[in-house]
Amino acid sequence: MTALKLPAPILNGSQRAYPICALWEGTRALPNVAKERQLLNLVLPPWQRPACWTERQQVQFVEGIFLGLGTGFYVINGRDYDGQGHDKPMSGWLIDGQQRITAIARFVSDDLAIFNGLRYSDLSLAEKRLRFGNLVFPCIELEYQPDEELLKELYRRLNFSGTAHTQADLDLLSTAGNVMDQAPVEQEELAHEALFDAGPR
Repeated sequence: MTALKLPAPILNGSQRAYPICALWEGTRALPNVAKERQLLNLVLPPWQRPACWTERQQVQFVEGIFLGLGTGFYVINGRDYDGQGHDKPMSGWLIDGQQRITAIARFVSDDLAIFNGLRYSDLSLAEKRLRFGNLVFPCIELEYQPDEELLKELYRRLNFSGTAHTQADLDLLSTAGNVMDQAPVEQEELAHEALFDAGPR
């Protein structure tokens, strides 16, 4: 009988602490083949779906940055160059993060308003830098990966979830009441509500 073993990691790269403004400042990766799309300094693979977040999702993400909620991380294929100094195919591909970076791109181009009408051009230079552009947007940068099938598998794995809240889920926010307003419950009663037994098996 063959022994079972874990596969090697496929998200294997360097963690970078790039500021948000690195998405539009500096040298951009350029498309190499038809149907690749430019997104600020990055390139989207031809097989990635179009941007699909609603405007409300984009607004909430950008507002969250200003509220200190962070950005999550994005994943790019590292860049490599041919003998003429041009980007090799798939260099700089954005594997994960398109929806968030699209929201950022729309905001900095004044195409998206936050907090009931505030646009990027309304911010002072200090606000643009200290509250937005200079904040870290963590990135996992792969070593240049020429295996497109591996990049597709990574994309599938990173984008398998994202289950939307149902209306019933959202209703809990308004109908469950505040914890501080509720009477304490005895520990014995809480034990019956446990989802999982504590600890590994």
